[in-house]
Amino acid sequence: MRLLLLPALLAWGLVVTGNAAQKNWPQWRGPSGDGITQNETVPTNWGESKNLKWKLKLPGPGASSPIIWGNQLFLTCYSGYGVGKANGDLRSLMRHVVCVDTKTGKIQWQKDIKAQGDEDQYGGMGVPEHGYATATPATDGKAVYVYLGKTGLIAFDLNGRELWRAATGINSSRKRWGASASPVLYEGKVFLNDLLRGHQMLALNKTNGNVAWKWSPSDIGGYQDSYATPTLVRSGDRNDLVLAVSREIWAFDPEKGGINWYAYTDVGGSNVSPSVIAGNGALYAFGGYPRQSGVALKIGGKGDISESHKLWTATRSPYVPSPLYYENHLYWMDRSGYAVCLNAKTGQEVFRERLTSRNRTPKFYASPVFVNGKVISISRNAGAFIIEAKPKFKQLAQNEFAGDRSVFNASPAVANNRLYLRSDTHLYCIGE
Repeated sequence: MRLLLLPALLAWGLVVTGNAAQKNWPQWRGPSGDGITQNETVPTNWGESKNLKWKLKLPGPGASSPIIWGNQLFLTCYSGYGVGKANGDLRSLMRHVVCVDTKTGKIQWQKDIKAQGDEDQYGGMGVPEHGYATATPATDGKAVYVYLGKTGLIAFDLNGRELWRAATGINSSRKRWGASASPVLYEGKVFLNDLLRGHQMLALNKTNGNVAWKWSPSDIGGYQDSYATPTLVRSGDRNDLVLAVSREIWAFDPEKGGINWYAYTDVGGSNVSPSVIAGNGALYAFGGYPRQSGVALKIGGKGDISESHKLWTATRSPYVPSPLYYENHLYWMDRSGYAVCLNAKTGQEVFRERLTSRNRTPKFYASPVFVNGKVISISRNAGAFIIEAKPKFKQLAQNEFAGDRSVFNASPAVANNRLYLRSDTHLYCIGE
């Protein structure tokens, strides 16, 4: 169903902040939310005995990515239920917020939080794929903001003291696959995609967690399948908060809450997971299931820009990862074990090449990062793959930790020439 757009609608948004120092990685996909690093260098090859600075056993699995501020790293885990084949009692589900010293790899503090509400059962196709600690935290250097599903959104100071706790949605989507979108901070607010839990978008005040505004579509319909984190896109003298949902793209005014523009697309069907990517005056949306597709739109406009701003459509698309935009090309690695590159100006496929893997076909949920001319993507099951960020395919490396056969779902973090990876069992720091 199409969204009924009314002038009185209040908007929401998940905003990426670009003013944090490059030494920090304050949110999912870094300072600008696009996976791009500046002036960073990390090794091309690593393993248990090469370029591994330290590793830390974690208190439980999770798909959330690490974030970094100064010498502190934050991530989330879960335990007590849904771990391996021993599912346990849902009432025993615990979340863990962990702060790690990036210099030593030692835990500075850990907060254990009992799950509230009736979380979705572990089983089927959904929750076992990512678990109960999926949303990546966000920090402004003063507090850390953590979304824990039906338990809500919690703010801690950097020493681990709880500042406030805000209730979020306690419903389940029709698929009961849990939730994944991460909070991001902007202009004194925390924005959260709560479509899967509360059938709403939330804007909370950073200082106290009070609701600044909230918005719900007139008919939740297919929007229950929106797992994506929205993106802040600069359009002339304004910012648009852009989110792709099933067969639509919404762009909101992050200051006043009104809708700047919207577009109907063929992207979707269900399970829209990738975030919108912007570059060179255009934005790119991908996703959908069972058939993935993509669309490019010219940035800006007002009202319905479905046709007026459409640049191209594509049949190639990632399923879960968000693509990487670099020098007029889009890169990703897909769940069939291929590296893909599209021409961002035309949407035409530049290459789709099978990755060389030593033992098993790699499958990808994590989103790639760009570091010093290379695209680094972490597979769930076969290690990290590195290719050149060029429109001619060249695989540079496949790196594995031989002793860790758990799942790697989290996107990497990069700070101070260090690469941070997390699996369901360990956290790794990689550097020369």
